[in-house]
Amino acid sequence: MTSDSRFHSQSFEVSWPLWIVRAELDRLISASTGPSSRRATWSSECELFLTEAFTSEEPAEEFTGITGSLSAFTRTWDESPDAQIDWLKDLHAAVDGLPTPAPRLPYWSERRGQVKKPLLTDLDATSRSFASLISKLSDAGYFAWAFGEACVDGGFDGDLGSDAAAEMHRLLGREQLWPVSRHASAYSLDDLCDVIEFLADQVRRPLRRRYHEFSGCGWHHEGGYSADRGLQTYRWRVNQILDQSVLGLTLASSGRLETLAPNHLEDLVAAVRTAANVHDADATELQHALAQFRARGATQMDKRQAVIALAGILERRRALVKDQLLSKDEGALFQIANQFGIRHQDAKQQTKYDAGLYLDWIFYWYTATIDLTNRIVAGQS
Repeated sequence: MTSDSRFHSQSFEVSWPLWIVRAELDRLISASTGPSSRRATWSSECELFLTEAFTSEEPAEEFTGITGSLSAFTRTWDESPDAQIDWLKDLHAAVDGLPTPAPRLPYWSERRGQVKKPLLTDLDATSRSFASLISKLSDAGYFAWAFGEACVDGGFDGDLGSDAAAEMHRLLGREQLWPVSRHASAYSLDDLCDVIEFLADQVRRPLRRRYHEFSGCGWHHEGGYSADRGLQTYRWRVNQILDQSVLGLTLASSGRLETLAPNHLEDLVAAVRTAANVHDADATELQHALAQFRARGATQMDKRQAVIALAGILERRRALVKDQLLSKDEGALFQIANQFGIRHQDAKQQTKYDAGLYLDWIFYWYTATIDLTNRIVAGQS
């Protein structure tokens, strides 16, 4: 299908990452085949998506204004659901060409080389940015499923019950965390991290909304939520904040914070996480090892166990490593783990080294080797 150039105008600039836009279009196009009785609900879901995913209101207005053909019987224009579906399919085909927000132009001091980049935010500033994000997501209904929603006619309780704040405080073991807008200025690092992870478990993207005019009550979000799309959007927004901070953390797809890889090794970890595995037994073990090593607050023992797990994965690939790499490389991979007090403990092993530095080095070396063997196998298929 050829990409439609009409979607390349600035009116179709996205506010979401393109991969989330594509995933939601997939869902909506698939849902369009449902019963006709659900057509109005489906159209409202499409309208809400277009309102959220784009920076202007024009995509939603264009979608809702779509009409079909001239009726041969009534000589009037009839709305056509098929025309709306075709419009979404055309938009889906054009996703890769949709305009994205342009990076800002450098300011005076940056252009003159006096300031190389903006200062990273400290804990207090990061907490304030997070509080602002939670307020925006709350207004958009992303926490209605968990915390409920107020209404002049009574509202409703969410999954956390009638006293959601008390339940949140009970689960996290301390008070003065919710609402975030009230308490964020006093957050410790542990407070901020626990709240980020807790809300990752609770966030749900509302699929539809209705406007309650009485007494200016406003939008209500009920009748359907998406956990996957909620976490994806939340994680993207949170990581935008964390990327600009000094905290050195990132929110993983599991909804748990991890320490960022040194320098440019984050792409390596991402590649290994998403690649097809050489052996079926590798999948769960690899994901657990990556999460265990990079977890916020991981101990030396946690990291050591993660490295042992990676060594076990490479052990299953030993023949492949020996065949494709130099035989000395194959021996060195396992000599490191065996002789430096990592895999086995005996009197012959060397233990007088900086475990923190060596474990980081071995972890990323093993991860890079797993990535290499993944690529070798992929190239052979």
